[in-house]
Amino acid sequence: MKRTFNIAIIDDHFAVRDGYQYCVEKISFVKQVATFESFELYQKSQEVFDLILLDIELKDNNGLDCCKAHKLAGYSTKILMLSAYHDESFIVEAYNNQADGYLFKDAPYEEVVLAFEKVLIKGDKHFNLEAIETIFNHHENSKKNTKLAKVSITKRETEIIHLICEGYSNKEIGAALHRSVTTISKHRYNIMQKFGFHKSIELVNFAIERGIFKTKKIFKKANQS
Repeated sequence: MKRTFNIAIIDDHFAVRDGYQYCVEKISFVKQVATFESFELYQKSQEVFDLILLDIELKDNNGLDCCKAHKLAGYSTKILMLSAYHDESFIVEAYNNQADGYLFKDAPYEEVVLAFEKVLIKGDKHFNLEAIETIFNHHENSKKNTKLAKVSITKRETEIIHLICEGYSNKEIGAALHRSVTTISKHRYNIMQKFGFHKSIELVNFAIERGIFKTKKIFKKANQS
């Protein structure tokens, strides 16, 4: 006999609750669907559900926090986060909070069915291609930033980075620091090699993000008095 599942939909907008209830009830392996406008009402119901379709932004709660607390408490109930947001921070936090998937509210019905099938029947997680790429890029950038944070730079290199960020040419940097263009070119090459950057804009963005460069100019061009 084919197993069927009980589903809870938690969203503070009745139109969303009713719309998803209508869609989910049509899925062949779904037995029962109940809707709740808050996570507290879901908890008070004391009913047992196999999967929660949980809105990421509830009126009185953060759905991501609810997911995290539910998972840490050891409940076996699967949780699919439901969101209108394609924002990296929400997707990554859902993944880190052990959500079993992330559904965009503009996802087609076919994807909703697929997500339920993967999570309930196959025991997999459901993050679509966009969400997977977002999570992958976030972790790659985190690893890269961790590696870059360990790179040490000298006082002279810091001065040169500042001047590069301010748009100075090698010749102008040389004049400001009283060094030859050849020496500055060598420093610049070494800096780019240290960080693994290929373009100056990469260095500039990194310097701003890490607070190495703060838009205040500390040097004047050689032709200024």
